[in-house]
Amino acid sequence: MILVKRESASHWYLPDRTPFHEVERADGSGLRPVTLRDARKTGAYPSVTNIIGVLAKPGLDAWRVEQGILAALTLPRLDNESDDEFARRVVYDMGEQVTKAADLGSRIHTACEVYAQSAALPENDEVRTLFEPVREWFDAEVERIDKVETVVAHHEFGYAGTVDLVAKLRSTGDWAVVDFKTQRIKRDDKGTVKPGFYETWPLQLEAYRQAILSSGEGMQPRDIVSLVIGSTEPVPVMPKVWPREQLGAYWRAFVNVRNLWTFIKGYCPIEGVKEEAQ
Repeated sequence: MILVKRESASHWYLPDRTPFHEVERADGSGLRPVTLRDARKTGAYPSVTNIIGVLAKPGLDAWRVEQGILAALTLPRLDNESDDEFARRVVYDMGEQVTKAADLGSRIHTACEVYAQSAALPENDEVRTLFEPVREWFDAEVERIDKVETVVAHHEFGYAGTVDLVAKLRSTGDWAVVDFKTQRIKRDDKGTVKPGFYETWPLQLEAYRQAILSSGEGMQPRDIVSLVIGSTEPVPVMPKVWPREQLGAYWRAFVNVRNLWTFIKGYCPIEGVKEEAQ
């Protein structure tokens, strides 16, 4: 039984780095997410997160299961409601919680982008409160900025993505690719904040860095940094500079994932147009 039919939200980019996320529906009723079939017709590149999406994400999956359980425990049953109808309401309620978390994360990301470009603070009180530790980090750590929310592409390997920030950091004295990650705050028994740094994050960052290096455009970053931002309370941001000596391993791992993606999808973007024409 399929409780709720969902459309894919995978992101794509045209080879000239133009975002290609939605297309017109055939019946003219609006836009729909781009599918693999659409991508084949244009030779579109998958996003880095699209590629990494073929990997299992136990942490994210566990959180979604938790939201589903909480929804099932808190939603009241309606009179004469069947199990199937109740299950659908649980799925929709769970989806609303996931959407709210994603929306707040997007607003915090937007606040980071705006502040990096203009030093303007968020107008929304909730976002401004959560953003304050980020502002403190920016002011203390960022010396110069090269890229903000910039699309980069690697034409040899056929992928693209949007980089949050490329900046020169005072703590390392060098240029770095920085990725903002909003996260629900968890604490240990002593009340210490315990951020989760996931194994796919450095693969994503190194894919961006390699795309920048391959283009030769702008500054050439030597570091990759994940910056965890609290999404439930304003706590000091938690940066992680991934070790330089592991960058080669991260890149090889990403290329392997990219090769797995092309095998599963049956589509190699850099050959897509040629294959479609045959």
